[in-house]
Amino acid sequence: MIALIVLAGALSACTAAPPPTPPNIDPVPSETATAAEPDRILIGAESTDVVDENGNVLLSLRYSEDGDEAVAAAVNILGEPQGTHHQDGSNHYPEMDGTSWGGFDIVVNRYSSEAMPTGEARWYKPAFSVQATAASTNGGIAIASVDEIRVGDAFDVAAEGPDTKRVHFDDAFGVRSVALDLPTSFPGIIADAGLELPYGVIAQSDQGSIDITRIVAPSYLFSLA
Repeated sequence: MIALIVLAGALSACTAAPPPTPPNIDPVPSETATAAEPDRILIGAESTDVVDENGNVLLSLRYSEDGDEAVAAAVNILGEPQGTHHQDGSNHYPEMDGTSWGGFDIVVNRYSSEAMPTGEARWYKPAFSVQATAASTNGGIAIASVDEIRVGDAFDVAAEGPDTKRVHFDDAFGVRSVALDLPTSFPGIIADAGLELPYGVIAQSDQGSIDITRIVAPSYLFSLA
């Protein structure tokens, strides 16, 4: 009888139900990294940079590099432009093609391949230039010079400082200009010996305005010639 009880206990132990498995719990989804969004366009003497809210450079457009490639890269990060425009060349300016994001333009220079009549080397030829005509693009991206001066800021405040050569007044058209970031480090800014025009970021105020109406780069200030 005792043997039967022991055997029954052994069989019971062998057929005992396994411990319950824990319920399935869905894993908490991990945060996926999102692409940084452009926050500001900063115009400098050698390049224009698109940065995020933390100041990280998302795109650097150097004026010495290919202009069409610069436009394509800008489209990828700024989105489709608001429009384009063309300007024929003249004795003073090359043929130009502009792309606008509303308040911010990239203007590609189409230089003639012809040599100068004198045989002298040509002046420094940036592949493209940029222009700000508003404090932000139509898409809401802020635009400023590298020292945070924007279109709409008071011209006299931007022109403050001991270096009066930074300011130029055009008697013919009444336009005031001030250099914000000078000069570039590109070699051969002006190849013609005896004439140096340091290119950089220039803010302008149209006739009758007390505010900055335009920021362009690379450009030069006539008073520094």
